[in-house]
Amino acid sequence: MDNRDDRANIAAQIAELEARINSLRIRYEQYFSGAEKRAPINEQETLARELRQMNQRKIIQTELRYRFHNLASRFHVYQGMWERLQRQMDEGRFQRHKKTRGNTTKNDGATTEIERIYQDYSNISKQCHAQMPSRKQLEKFIQQQRENIHAKYGNVQCQFQVTSENGKPKIKVNLKR
Repeated sequence: MDNRDDRANIAAQIAELEARINSLRIRYEQYFSGAEKRAPINEQETLARELRQMNQRKIIQTELRYRFHNLASRFHVYQGMWERLQRQMDEGRFQRHKKTRGNTTKNDGATTEIERIYQDYSNISKQCHAQMPSRKQLEKFIQQQRENIHAKYGNVQCQFQVTSENGKPKIKVNLKR
C-alpha cells in the first residue's frame, strides 16, 4: 500500500472515530438529562479499545498524528467527566434540572445565590447612588459569566460576590478548584 492510500485510510479512520465520539457524547448527554434509561457503557468501552489500538499504530504524518492525539485527549476528558457525573448520580449528589410548564427551572441553590447577589447589588447601588439593573439582567449576566468561566477553566465551582470599587458596585468571582 503506498503512502497516499495509508494516509487516506488513517484520515478516514480518524474522521469516523470523531463522529462516533460526538455521537457517544450526545448519548451520554441524553442519559444524564434523563431521556435515556441506560448509560452507553458498551459503546464507550468499544470506542476506548479502538482508540488504544489506533494509538499503537505508527502514524507518520504529523497532521494526522496531531489530530488523533487531540481526538484521544478529548475522549479521555469526556470519559473523566462521565465517570464523575455517574459517581455523583450513584452518591445522590447529581440533580437534573426539572421542567415545569415547559421551562427549565434552576435548582434552589442557584436561585438563592442569584437572590443574594441581587440583594447585595441593590444595597451597594443605593449606597453608591448607582443605577440598578433588573433582576433578569443580573441573572443573565451571572449565567454568561458562569458559562465563560466553565468554558475557560472547565467544571470549577464559582462563587459571586458584590463589592464596591471607586463608588460603583462590582461583581467579583471566586473560583474553587
